[in-house]
Amino acid sequence: MIEGTIVRHSQQGFSLIELMISMTLGLVLTGAIAAVYLSTNRSSRQNDLIVGMQDQGRFALSNLSRDLMMAGYMGGIRYADVITPNLMDLDGGNDITSATNALPVSQDCGPDASRSWAFNLPLRAEFRNQSETASAASRWRCLDDELIQSGTDILVIRRVSGAASAQMGADATDVTLQPHEFYLQTNGVAGTLIRWGAAATAAPSPLDSPALPPMRFHRFLPRLYFVRNYTKTPGDGRPALCRKELCHTGFSGTSGSETASCGASDAAASATGVYTECIAEGVEDLQISWGLDTDGDEVPDRYSSTPGDELQTRAVTAQIALLVRSRDGDATYTNQNSYQIGDKDEPFVPSEVVDPQGTAEVDKARHYYRRIFSTTVKLRNGGG
Repeated sequence: MIEGTIVRHSQQGFSLIELMISMTLGLVLTGAIAAVYLSTNRSSRQNDLIVGMQDQGRFALSNLSRDLMMAGYMGGIRYADVITPNLMDLDGGNDITSATNALPVSQDCGPDASRSWAFNLPLRAEFRNQSETASAASRWRCLDDELIQSGTDILVIRRVSGAASAQMGADATDVTLQPHEFYLQTNGVAGTLIRWGAAATAAPSPLDSPALPPMRFHRFLPRLYFVRNYTKTPGDGRPALCRKELCHTGFSGTSGSETASCGASDAAASATGVYTECIAEGVEDLQISWGLDTDGDEVPDRYSSTPGDELQTRAVTAQIALLVRSRDGDATYTNQNSYQIGDKDEPFVPSEVVDPQGTAEVDKARHYYRRIFSTTVKLRNGGG
């Protein structure tokens, strides 16, 4: 090497071809990652919608099944007409009790302001088929026809809790129960409906006692199931399976209003009435068919969706069917399935929904995931 000579090393970058190849590979890799991400995201959202739909459907079916199995259960008493009050007893001689007096007729759900509904004990169930022409409100004035999902059945169940809330022994002088709650007080042979007082621990009034202790106390649970055309606010487009419940304390509002609430902090503890509780979102349809036993062998001989008076005396099973949809729609999915439910004349085909105005809500009907949930329930307690 000669002193003072500067050695220069040449530097070379990517050629244009190499740069274009590397950029292309990068774009392909980025696109692949994006495609995987979008596919995973869509699958995750799809799974969330389907799982949510299944949870709602199973929960709704479970509640209906349990109430139907227990329909007419009155703490072991075989015939409800030995229970006071028996509102089917037309002589009116045994209707004055602490239960009927506690629930004003104006806050009840009967067909008019002069007739009670909650305490018609011999009617273990009431039913309105979707094909009936008479309005639902003409039978149960706590319902608003405009808020009921068109073409759905309505079901009433009367029963008491399966397990006793408390027992009173032969030597006991008092018992502790939930203040203001409605109970069937029974010794297993006869019974009466009572409403407990403001104090948790007290002695039942002798006038309310069907017999001397030992006695059991079962919560009274009348319920009216219907499908409402919204879940939280009118017009939200999310139907729900709801039920009218008997509120035992803190009732606020009127029984015919969907804004009535139970347990309101600003309401009197003694206030009672009928309010709405929605238990499952996305339920679009409820259909029930009744298995009728015509020869007394406890096996259904025929099924009917319009049982009439036979519901009380001959119904031994009930077939429940629910059409449930996902909470939200999926714009990338079009539902091409057909759903035949209950005694409907025509199946429901979401993809065939036609709206001349082209509104988004009707178009969304095609993009919901749907499933029919069904089961057959044995009615354990005879009617009448």
